[in-house]
Amino acid sequence: MITMADTIDDSRYFWKARTNDGHTLIGFNDAAREEFGEISSVRFLTDGPEIHDGQDFLNIESPNTVSDSTVLHAPDSGQVIKFHTEVRYQPHLVNSADRGKNWLVELY
Repeated sequence: MITMADTIDDSRYFWKARTNDGHTLIGFNDAAREEFGEISSVRFLTDGPEIHDGQDFLNIESPNTVSDSTVLHAPDSGQVIKFHTEVRYQPHLVNSADRGKNWLVELY
């Protein structure tokens, strides 16, 4: 189970939360869900071991995107602990307001 403290929405599309073990979780915020609508595809554009703030991070598809897919940039930097790989096969998870389901990556 993921226990989060000090959750903040600090970018256009992502929330970040510090976990009790000092890691950072990143997921889609309400603004992203409102702008993109029902996301139908999620593909990570990196496989680690690190991501850097501003780098191409995620490719999504939804009915509300201008092109067939949209590239989103990483909102933070860090060592990748794990990606939430289930969202690739179950993209409906990122459409949830539940941060235990819609998280994308855990960083150290």
